[in-house]
Amino acid sequence: MIRPEFRTILLDQRGAAVILWSIFTAAVGIYLFIARSILANPKYAAGFAFGESLRVVLWALAAVDFGYLFWWKRQFLSNEALLTREKQSKLLRALEAHKGPVEQRAASVISTFVTRKVVAFAIIEALAVYGLVLAIVGAYKFDQYILSGLALALFACEFPLQKSFADLLQKIETSTKS
Repeated sequence: MIRPEFRTILLDQRGAAVILWSIFTAAVGIYLFIARSILANPKYAAGFAFGESLRVVLWALAAVDFGYLFWWKRQFLSNEALLTREKQSKLLRALEAHKGPVEQRAASVISTFVTRKVVAFAIIEALAVYGLVLAIVGAYKFDQYILSGLALALFACEFPLQKSFADLLQKIETSTKS
């Protein structure tokens, strides 16, 4: 059984995940602002000679990242993966006050979940960065809008919900009662 005060600490890790999610999401807006500011200057809006070649490469990388994100989620962010391979991540400092094996397992699973969510955020962020590079190097504003929009949609899907954390804790407690 997880003590109520430790359960609160475990569920509070969602706050850290939400803060990180917010930073990653806000960065997309910053990228759009940067490109819009730079491209307002006609000197930079002309694009570079290698822009079209880079465009092909970055769109290929975007496709790979998009596929990798879904593979990553299935392999490492599913509840099954979190509950069976949770010891692969370092324990978050706030969760070191666990008592007993159930709380230790819960701390390990939540630490792994938060760490893996951050990796998913970074993969999504790469899409927006590709868009920024395309906007600056090749003046491909529309490409940036598409990639930034895709990143924002994926960020919306990856928002760290309280229910995800609570479900993991519930599964840990049920599996130890059996």
